[in-house]
Amino acid sequence: MVDIPSPSFDALALAAVACELRAHVGARFAGVRQVAPDAIVVSLGGGRHAHHLFCSIHPRVARVHLAARPEATERLAPFALLLRSRLAEARLAAVEQPPFERLLRLRFDALGGPLVLAAEVMGRHSNLILADARVVLGALKVVTEQMSPRRPVLPGRPYLPPPADRPRPDTVDAAALDALLTGDTPLEQRLMRGLLGVSPPVAREIALRAAVDPAAPAGSARAARDRIEAVLRELREVVRRAAFAPTIYEAQGRPVAFSAIPLAAYAGLEAHPAASMSEAVERYYRHAAAADPLDERRRALGSAVRAALHRTEAALASNRQALAESERADRLRVMGELLLTYGSRVRPGQTALAVPDHTAGGAEVTIPLDPAFGPAENAQRLFRRYQKARAAARAIPARIAQLEADARALREALVQIEAAGSADDLWEIHDDLAARRILRRPPRTRPRAPAGPRRWRTAGGAVIVAGRSARENDHVTFHIAGPDDLWFHARGAPGAHVVLKGTPEPSEADVTAAAGVAAYYSEGRRAAQVAVDCVPRKRVRRPPGAPPGVVTYEGERTLLVAPALPPSPPQAGTGRRRAARSEA
Repeated sequence: MVDIPSPSFDALALAAVACELRAHVGARFAGVRQVAPDAIVVSLGGGRHAHHLFCSIHPRVARVHLAARPEATERLAPFALLLRSRLAEARLAAVEQPPFERLLRLRFDALGGPLVLAAEVMGRHSNLILADARVVLGALKVVTEQMSPRRPVLPGRPYLPPPADRPRPDTVDAAALDALLTGDTPLEQRLMRGLLGVSPPVAREIALRAAVDPAAPAGSARAARDRIEAVLRELREVVRRAAFAPTIYEAQGRPVAFSAIPLAAYAGLEAHPAASMSEAVERYYRHAAAADPLDERRRALGSAVRAALHRTEAALASNRQALAESERADRLRVMGELLLTYGSRVRPGQTALAVPDHTAGGAEVTIPLDPAFGPAENAQRLFRRYQKARAAARAIPARIAQLEADARALREALVQIEAAGSADDLWEIHDDLAARRILRRPPRTRPRAPAGPRRWRTAGGAVIVAGRSARENDHVTFHIAGPDDLWFHARGAPGAHVVLKGTPEPSEADVTAAAGVAAYYSEGRRAAQVAVDCVPRKRVRRPPGAPPGVVTYEGERTLLVAPALPPSPPQAGTGRRRAARSEA
């Protein structure tokens, strides 16, 4: 495919959406839904005629547009609860968007007075803010002074719009344009960085309409300044007259771009007019970026787990070194005793004393001294270090054991995160680690329908059940599995607990299928073959005091299988009762 700029929800797209929203001025606020931690849906109107405004502040796919009613939602976060409370019985009074700025202001007439819901669609700086006539009431992303000394966003502070640090295409003058057309930076990059509200596709469009190579140095385009200025006037007129023509672009039947006006930058793609800007945006993100929210959650949780594993392994190395040093503590006691024996040899200001060591056959040993203290005081300091080292030696092994268990749990969590197939899978893993205090922050919200362990039905009528987290592994092994059910786990590697239920004498095909599931949900899932242990569940034990998911077993049979899932899709689990969830 020809190189094309990635689509962007830019100021032109936002202006087109603002035009669509103005048709709903006067509509009543009809509720709010939380579709993701960084996205909400505000409903306007009511009943079958309700309209739903999707607002996302995701750093890579931030956008605002009308959308279909969301099917799956999460529990309302504090900002969504604030909107539900403050906008009750409110009506949309006005929709404002400063030209070429990625800022949308929705003004509401609320019971307590006028309110403004400001959507700032600015990449990683995106935010959704509710303010009254005086101050910020709340934000989907609170920004502290430490995060942004220039522009904190905090409840109780005055609301300040994002700073306009560059000229807009409709206000740029000849002198400012001349200043842009200098240097060796490619023209499209210079336009994008030097003009407010100009995205990569629009910057390329300006160059192409002015008959200039977008990749040419900006300084070489000075002769085309008048043509570039004319293109900027065209864009200004599009915005002023709201002459938008929303377009969706496809390649091989798949949406790959969208724009508020037809763009020559996408001339190599198949263009289709869209009924509205919202339809074009929603269609693109529904098809081209459907996996982004789950992938983003997987990356975020994986990053947190890897950081925790790095800290745990560093602490483990430090404690192992301290244990090795504590095992040499007896030398401190011996040196203290020798110092008391030969203290008469110490002279004022002396920093070391060499004496024969009776515990080493009379070999000479050098004892360090602090010249500020006498022989007796130096000996007492050595004895105190000895007692401290002995105390540490008693505590360190337990600490090492705990750190080793935490590191094992984190490595297993990385395997579970990679295999997670839904937001609920990731929530289960995160909640498990937070309950064990391995991760500091618990997950914010859980998807509405808990999925429970993964399940498959085999051709022979048996049921394969696989856990998704350490606690769920524990639940599968000791609550779902019967004593005579077969239990599977990848040999010597992190992975899921898998059980085979339903038939007293399962076929070899069913056993191999269950072993394949255990191999698939293990650290060796990318290997051609994985060794998997199989044993009746009654031979599996949880060691006293061990955390969930840690077991011992005996009498196992080891199978060498390829990682694979059964051909039938996994069935939704029945979840776990709250009492069972509290195991930790």
